[in-house]
Amino acid sequence: MNHLLLELANKSQTYRKMLNLYWITIILTIVLEFLIHRLETFSAPYTFFYILVMQTLVLSSITGVVEMLYRYRKIHNDDLLIVTGIIYASSIIYMNPTIGIVPAIYIFPILTSVLSFNKNRILLAYCLVIVSFTALYAFSPILRVSMQTNELIGILFLYIGVTVIAMTISSNGIELLNNLKHTTQTKQELLVKTIIMDKLSKMDALTDLYNHKTFHEYLEKLIDQNERNHLPLQLAILDIDNFKHINDTYGHWVGDIILQRVALIIKETVTSNDFVARYGGEEFAIIFADKSMDQSYLIAEQIRQKLNLTLHPELDSKAATISIGLQNYATGEGKEALFRGADASLYIAKRSGKNKTVVQMPASQQSAGG
Repeated sequence: MNHLLLELANKSQTYRKMLNLYWITIILTIVLEFLIHRLETFSAPYTFFYILVMQTLVLSSITGVVEMLYRYRKIHNDDLLIVTGIIYASSIIYMNPTIGIVPAIYIFPILTSVLSFNKNRILLAYCLVIVSFTALYAFSPILRVSMQTNELIGILFLYIGVTVIAMTISSNGIELLNNLKHTTQTKQELLVKTIIMDKLSKMDALTDLYNHKTFHEYLEKLIDQNERNHLPLQLAILDIDNFKHINDTYGHWVGDIILQRVALIIKETVTSNDFVARYGGEEFAIIFADKSMDQSYLIAEQIRQKLNLTLHPELDSKAATISIGLQNYATGEGKEALFRGADASLYIAKRSGKNKTVVQMPASQQSAGG
């Protein structure tokens, strides 16, 4: 049901289908009129063929104009479609005035107008039908003779009845479409809220980095990738030097500003393959993926050096330095061993003067200072 309503609500799709129906109607009309003529006269006079060809050309030309406007100018006007339907119906009635049921074909443009879900357009189609039928009845003696009074009344009631039904369908369709639109909007809003809530559950509100929990989830996945595909992996733990002193001396609000700036510099320096999180307090963590140890070390050093050169007005134009512990992951050692190595490197950086990047290597320790 929803799928059907969505298709009807799509004006372009509906218009295209109606144009296809009009082309099919031309073919069917010509075939049926030819067969009817053969059954009635058992012959095919040249006059009839001339009229039939002219009718085909007129209907094809009108439909062709509408087709060109739709295809090349992207015009899909419902009023134009209704007028085309009126011309179709008038042509068929004019060609077959002796068949009493033929005037009923005027319900075609009325039903076409339903697809616009517009009551005014349905009333317009009805008025055009009445005017067109009146004109045909007035100027076609054969039609007047062939239609009895009860048939005339019946046809007029048919137009009225179809119009009332069309108005009812339109009203119900509009209500259903509005309900569908409301439901769709509600679902979209719920989806957006779910996405926002999911993001909030994964992000640190102050720094807009991933939080502690999400960091561990991602690290476990990357370690699994390493175990299966030998994906290169390094872990860096970064700690702001003397952060307690910053909070005690300048206030926690200044400490929050420093945390935000440090986070921003880290995000701007790492690559798209790297994962950055606020690990807790003044500590940050970076997972370097698909890089050599040398490449990860250079990025860590870039971060440290940028912060060493960044002067903060809130700290009396002083820098807030960081110490970094970097550890390479060896397949099979597990997450705990990786953390112990990175923590040990960070401990060495802190104890040996701070503002350093220390790399924990299997055989020996390697450090670099600023």
